[in-house]
Amino acid sequence: MTRLQWINLALFLTFFLCYLEWGGGNSIFIWKMPYELVQNENIWSTITHPVILSGLLGVSGLLYGLFVRRPGRMGRWVNIAAVTLLTLVVLFFLLVGILAKNGWMIASDVPFLVCSGLFFGWLRRNKG
Repeated sequence: MTRLQWINLALFLTFFLCYLEWGGGNSIFIWKMPYELVQNENIWSTITHPVILSGLLGVSGLLYGLFVRRPGRMGRWVNIAAVTLLTLVVLFFLLVGILAKNGWMIASDVPFLVCSGLFFGWLRRNKG
C-alpha cells in the first residue's frame, strides 16, 4: 500500500469514530449511522439531508482513493474533494461539540482532523 492509501484508510476509520449527540438524549457514532438510515421508513428524505449526503459522498471518494493504487489526475481530485467534504462535516460536528460543551464530541473529532492534516500535508509535499 502507498502512503496515500494508508492515510485514506486512517481517514476512513477515524471518520466512523466521530460521535454525535443531540437533544432528547439521542446519540450515535457515525459507524452506526448506515444501519439507522436503512431502518428509517422515510429513507429518501433522510438520505438527502446535506450533512448525510456529504458524508456518503465523502466516504465513497475515500474508498475510491483507498482501492485505486495510482489514481490519475481525476482520481486525485476525487480524493481531495472527498477529504475536503468530510473535513467540513467533521468541523461542523466539532463546532456543535464546542457550542454544546460536549467533551466526547470534541474528542471523537480530533483523530479525523489530525489525519486530515496529514493528508493535506502529504498533498502539499507531493504536488506532482
